[in-house]
Amino acid sequence: MSKILQITFRNPNGGSEAAQKAAWERAHQIAAWPGLLWKVWIAQPSEAVYGGLYLFVDEASAQAYLQGPVVAGMRSLPGMSDFSAQLFEVNEPLSAITRGPVQSSTTS
Repeated sequence: MSKILQITFRNPNGGSEAAQKAAWERAHQIAAWPGLLWKVWIAQPSEAVYGGLYLFVDEASAQAYLQGPVVAGMRSLPGMSDFSAQLFEVNEPLSAITRGPVQSSTTS
């Protein structure tokens, strides 16, 4: 069953040119992650809050990502605080009705 991972963190340096360049470079590493279907990047710059919503094919892929080098690098960024990661089950039938961009694990 597919899983949504929500990651948020605070970083007062998140809007800097250096942080944006690092994010561009990290995006390719994230895109190639096994089991990742998509990521939506989120930001609330006025509060220095950044993060993402990720759709993984299963919990094992999401857990591997959380324990892997991308998240470890993210957590070691200068200025990083208030890191939060939450994993959610996807209600695929209701999401299909509301056009949620999810891929049913039963039709793959």
